[in-house]
Formats: sequence, structure tokens, C-alpha cells
Amino acid sequence: MSLNRMSPSERRAAYLLIFAGCEAEPDRFTSDLPVSSEVWLLYASGESFEVPRGLLLTPHHGAGIAALRAAVLRRLPALAGPAADPAGPRFLAANESHLLAQIDFFDMLRLLPLTAWWHREVRVPMAGIRWTPAARSALALSLTGDALVRWLGESVLAHVGSEAALARFKDIGYTAARTRFGGLAAPAGQALGRLVNVAAQYVALTLLGLHDDSFPPGGLTRRVTQASRQVLETLWDCLREDHVEGAATPTAGMAAGDAAAAAAVSPLWRISVNRPAEHAVFASRKTVKADAAIRVFDTGGQGVRWAVIDSGIDARHPAFFDPLKLDGPLPVRDGLIAPRLSRVVRTLDFTRLSAITSGRLPPMPKGKRGPGEAELRQRIAAIAEDLAHGRIIDWSVIEPLLEISHDDPAQYVAPGGSHGTHVAGIIGAGWPASAYLARPDPMPLPPELMEAGEVSGICPRIELLDLRVFDAQGRGDEFGILGALQYVRWLNQSRDRQSVHGINLSVALRHDVRSYACGSTPVCVECDRLVASGVIVVAAAGNYGYDEAFAAEHMGAGFRGQTITDPGNARAVITVGATHRTDPYRFGISYFSSHGPTGDGRIKPDLVAPGEKITSTVPGGTLASMDGTSMAAPHVSGVAALLLSRNNELMGQPETVKTILCAAATDLGRERSFQGAGLVDALRALQRV
Repeated sequence: MSLNRMSPSERRAAYLLIFAGCEAEPDRFTSDLPVSSEVWLLYASGESFEVPRGLLLTPHHGAGIAALRAAVLRRLPALAGPAADPAGPRFLAANESHLLAQIDFFDMLRLLPLTAWWHREVRVPMAGIRWTPAARSALALSLTGDALVRWLGESVLAHVGSEAALARFKDIGYTAARTRFGGLAAPAGQALGRLVNVAAQYVALTLLGLHDDSFPPGGLTRRVTQASRQVLETLWDCLREDHVEGAATPTAGMAAGDAAAAAAVSPLWRISVNRPAEHAVFASRKTVKADAAIRVFDTGGQGVRWAVIDSGIDARHPAFFDPLKLDGPLPVRDGLIAPRLSRVVRTLDFTRLSAITSGRLPPMPKGKRGPGEAELRQRIAAIAEDLAHGRIIDWSVIEPLLEISHDDPAQYVAPGGSHGTHVAGIIGAGWPASAYLARPDPMPLPPELMEAGEVSGICPRIELLDLRVFDAQGRGDEFGILGALQYVRWLNQSRDRQSVHGINLSVALRHDVRSYACGSTPVCVECDRLVASGVIVVAAAGNYGYDEAFAAEHMGAGFRGQTITDPGNARAVITVGATHRTDPYRFGISYFSSHGPTGDGRIKPDLVAPGEKITSTVPGGTLASMDGTSMAAPHVSGVAALLLSRNNELMGQPETVKTILCAAATDLGRERSFQGAGLVDALRALQRV
């Protein structure tokens, strides 16, 4: 069952189960269990809990990636070996801040002993038990014996009949501690009761959407009994390994001093979903006054480099031709230029990152030359060796495996989707209409372009860095975005001066406030870290201001609050909503544009920019019109780049740039939670400095 296909009642029941089954504490998260609610829902919405799914593992700050990776491989050794199949069912990949584990639900449970929750709620209370063979057998029987298995199944069935019963779901564990483990010392019995609650959640979620008449006579009882036995035996294995075999110490492959420090903390801080990313899609230069700013201040973004983290930029598009790289007329062949002549300076494919750092061969485009399989395996093995010995990600080694060459036009890999090229064109297209009409297959220009005489983005002389996080099928995830953000930080730190001045993120990751504190998700934390290093980060607000499905059932009630998506929830990024292309005062904020405040009460978006029917470049040397906050964000990226190009002293000062842009914005007379500071104004921003 797909998560999106869950009925409202099933989703509500799932959330009640997840939160009522945990030991709640008054902290920033809804539950103290270190497993995000999204993780439970992810497995519950699939065909089986045994199907591997992608999870992000966040290390404890006192342990770090190396200690966590060693600990995970110790508990799940099957993840250590390289897989022959690039799409293998289970693997463990790494970037600088997180591990990506493709594992099933029971593998996830086996990682619980690496968390502070397990240490506090299970390991310490059980420490008083003497783990003699007799005591171990008695504990195993009490936790996995037929009596508890049957009792757990019956208890779950008794608590899933109504919302009132679901609200008392955690009483299952309390009852088990009192009546089933009452012979143990109180702390140990309560610890086992907590594990029973975890097991009960699993059993109940396997029944989601099913009813008595879904089974033949006696089938429901067999279902819950089988599920109860499987999950209790898994938890017992965790308990036995933790206390008897000492598998909780994450010291494999580490130096003695590092091992001692890592052993003092639980290396796994949190388990969350590797959230899928999506594009924030649904005569704008004049609207933001970019044309006037360029004329008045004689700037067009020269000397500034912007990274576009998206589906890819077609470097062959004539709109990105760099006249400084060639003398003479615009060299258009079959409507395209050679990639090496482009202002798209480099292309890297981060959809390969998880394969490379997990010891697998990355999917490579068919028919393209490059390192042979033997050489690729050798390079990947070297990366795996570094990770196994606790060394930090070495981007200088990984970089060549991600790069798509611009040197040979025949070997260049064009992006599979049009979104990234469209976004890049808004930032930095510079293409005379005469060149467009001179194509072998000239196409009619839109009326506004015929009048303007050119296809021009906000910064027609800017350099662009193409960092691809979506594959040809449009699939992308949080792990790849994290890698791209970390790579930009490394690029700047590995050079004597700033190489990348800003990035554009026209992507959307849905944020569930019940799973993570708003602005504290992995991608938001990484964005804030990048801003702190001196890089401007511009993000789309998202396109969830209007709920089509809800509106279909509730006439006139389709608008939603608190719909900003990640990374737009990050504090330091410039979050951009959408407005009309040419008449923002009249039409205000686009109906689809996500609005704030954020889940923790901060004003977002920060600015708005044109996002409706925006004509820009697409692969193949043509143009297309798109809508969405994806199109609004690059307008602000372009204005920020103009500001840097004119005032170099602002480079490395992203907070100052954000303050200037917001102070110079034009108030559209709408609520701040819809418009932020207002419409970005390039001319006024440059005049303020």
C-alpha cells in the first residue's frame, strides 16, 4: 500500500499507534523513541515490512560518521560486502554527515542498541541482571515464549478497535511489565515492557486497513501470532547481543583513543526517512527590475558562480554560450553548442553517490566512454577502504567518479529532465533572438520574446555549476542533496578564495512536524551550515498552498497553512514564494505558493518573485513555459548574484545579502506569512549598497 493511498482514517490510526505506543517525554520531538514516525509509516505503507527502504542515520555529535558506520556494520555485517547488482536490495552509503542505509524493518530494529534511547531505557535498567546461561534461557522464554506471543497478539487486537482504545495503546507495555515480567527487578521488568510496546506497534501496523473479514476463519489470530513471534525474537536478539556478546561497542577498525571516546556515547542519534525530493514546479525580468539594474549599474553577474542543485543543466544550450571562450560568431550546430564553450563550467551527477560510497558500481550511461569496470571497482574499493578505517569522505577521490565531461560533445550526457535547465535559464540565460531564429528548425518565438529581441535571464554573464540530484526518471532524495551541499562547502574550503558564491535549490521535501523539529531536518541543518561557511542559499517555498484533494470535498476550503517545504524551512536560507509574472500588485501571491509561518512559528517565505508562466530554456536548445516556486527561486538567486557582481565585498556575507534583499523588497500589501518581505527588487537592492 502506498503511503499516499492510505485513507484518512488509516493514517490517523497509524499516527495514534506510533505516538501512543511510545514513552512520551516533554522534549522537542513528539516521542523519545529515536525512530521518526515517518519511518514507521514508510514500512507500514509498503507491501511488506521486509522490503528494504532507504533510511538516513544521523550520528551522535560525540561519535561521528566513522564510529557510526563501524557500529552499524558490526550489527548488520551483510551490509559490508560490495553488491554485484548496482540496484542491490541492501547497502550502506555515506556522506559527510549521514549514513544512507537501505534496510528492512527488522534490520532497523537491530540498530536500536546503538541509540541513547536503548542505553537509557533498556541497557542501564537491565545492567543489574547476571547473564548466566540459566538466566539467559529464562529471559528468552519469558520474552519469546508461546505465552507472551499469544498474549501480545490478543492485547493488540483488543486495542485497535477504536480511537479510545488506541489512546491506551502504551498500556500494553505497562501491563506486560507488571504481570508478565513482575518477577524481575522493577527496572529490568519495565525495560522489557518498553520493548513489548515497540513490538506491539509493529504488530498493530501490520493490520492497518485490514479487518476480521479480510481473513479466513482463524486467519487473523495466526497473522498476529506470527507477527508477534517475529518481532519479539528480533528484539530478543538485540538484547542478547547487547548484553552477552558485547556488540554495542562501536570500536571496529578505530584507533584506541577514538574507540574509547566513541564507546562513551551511543553513536546513533536518530533514524529518519531518506525523503524523496521533488521539483517545486507548477517579461519577469522587468517585474523584478533586473533589466533596469543591469543598465544602470553595468553588471550582469560576471565574476560570480552559482550552483544549481537540480535535475541538470543542458550545457549545450546556446543560451549558456560564453563569448569569452571563442572568437567569432555564435557556433551553433544542430541548434546546440559544444559543452566546453558553455558558462556551465562543470557537471557532477550526485545520483551516483550512494552507489559509490556503498562499494557498488554506479549506474553509468550506456555507450559513454570512461573508466573501465576494473578501474571503477578499484577506485570504489579505495573509497570503501577509507570509510572502513574511519577517514572522512575525500571529495577529491569521489569527484572524478561523479563528473560528466564537457570535453567531448559526443560523450556529454544531457539531463533527462527539463527542470534544471529551465531554472538555470532564469538565473543566467543570455541568448539573442536572432540566434534562435537562425536555427535549422526555427520555432515561433513567444510574443514577449519577439518584442524583447532576446532570451535573457537575470544574470546573462554568470557562471553556473551543474550538480544533478535527480536521475533521468525524475527520482531524487535527501541523501543526494546533502552530498551536493557538502561538496560545495568542500570546493570553497579547498581553494584559496571562494569558488561557489551561491546555490539554488528549487526542490521540495515534505516536512512532517511530528517527526522532526521544524528547520532541524538533515537538509535544513546542512543548508544552515553552508550559509555559515559564506554561501548564499536560495530555496523554493514549495507548491502546497492549495490542496486540490481537500478542496474537492470542501468547497472553498482548499487553502492550507504551514505548508513551507524543506529546505525552505531552514533559518538561514532565502525562501522564495511565487507571484504573478507581470502584475504582482493586482494578483498577489500565487494560489499554489506555500506559505508560513513555519511549524515553529517563524515568518516564511522571506521573499516572493515571479513564478507563473515563466518562459525559459529547456534541453535541446528550445524554450518552454513553467509555473511554480521553482521558477520564483532562481529570480532571487539572480538578483543576489547581481548584487555580488556589483559589490564584491559582499561575497562570503550571505546573511548581509539576505538582509539587503529583504529590506529592498516591495510590499505587495499581503500578509507576511504569504509574501514575506515582499517582491524582490533588483534595482532598489543595488541602490542600497
